Amino acid sequence: MNKDCEVYRDGRYLLGFKNGYGFIGIDGKEYKLSCHPYEPCLYITDEDGRLTAVHNSFDPEYVITAFSKGALITSITGFEYDAKDFCIMAEYAAGAGDIGIDDAEKVFGGRDKKKSSRREGSAAKPPEVKAATCPEYGKVIEDDPFYGVIAEYPDSAVDYCLAQAGRGESDLNAHRSALVSACRKLFTEENGDCIWSFDVGRANGVPAAAEALFAPVRENGELNYRRAFLNPPYENGYSNADFDRVNAALFPKGTDGLIVYKWTTDWSEYFDDGHEWWGTLCLTVYDKKLDRFAVIMASATD
Repeated sequence: MNKDCEVYRDGRYLLGFKNGYGFIGIDGKEYKLSCHPYEPCLYITDEDGRLTAVHNSFDPEYVITAFSKGALITSITGFEYDAKDFCIMAEYAAGAGDIGIDDAEKVFGGRDKKKSSRREGSAAKPPEVKAATCPEYGKVIEDDPFYGVIAEYPDSAVDYCLAQAGRGESDLNAHRSALVSACRKLFTEENGDCIWSFDVGRANGVPAAAEALFAPVRENGELNYRRAFLNPPYENGYSNADFDRVNAALFPKGTDGLIVYKWTTDWSEYFDDGHEWWGTLCLTVYDKKLDRFAVIMASATD
């Protein structure tokens, strides 16, 4: 049925056929979908001709035809997709260059593979991470002097994670990749058991002014970063000097040119406590001088 058509559209995504090929629209940008003729490898090509190969994935003609009939599709890993799931996976994979379907599906976090068994707040074990096939971008930075500094502030309600950029890119998808990596680090035990369920595919991120990152405490209104650090539900006695010291370690080459995205917080149990009254915070910050991301999250209650 590869005539020109649309089989799925929402506020961000558009999926269908055009000029004999599958395509996906993401926030107004169009990507061509094709496949390898001899192996299950999905090709995602952007408007500049940059190609991403998603190995062990889907034939887009089969996928789009199935969605046109209201059917689900199942990946080789057993994960069931509807049309929006497919768009979320393709967006996460786009730009990676070379990625396996198991790595692309990390965007879904601890969500159950079967759509019929997915329940709000479920805490399913996330899929196993195969480090040998993970792309370098988004990889968590485990050993950095910053972690020694923040360890001196055990009463902080703010959680941090550093992640590599690797591609020198700072678009929404690169920020989402960093957020996925941070969640897998902060929301799971060392043995892989899920502490808080999460589905980063449901998170929406918007650019934020870099100067607002260090804005004064807002006593009223939405929680901001400085208030999250200085004024958690239980007093910690930290000062603005402490806040400055932590951020000097987080951004050791200065704060000029930081690129900040602010994310919604309705996609993980981690944020449930903060939704009660104190507030929630989820930020990804690209530091172009270090070519890395800082992920900053907070959620607390009394």
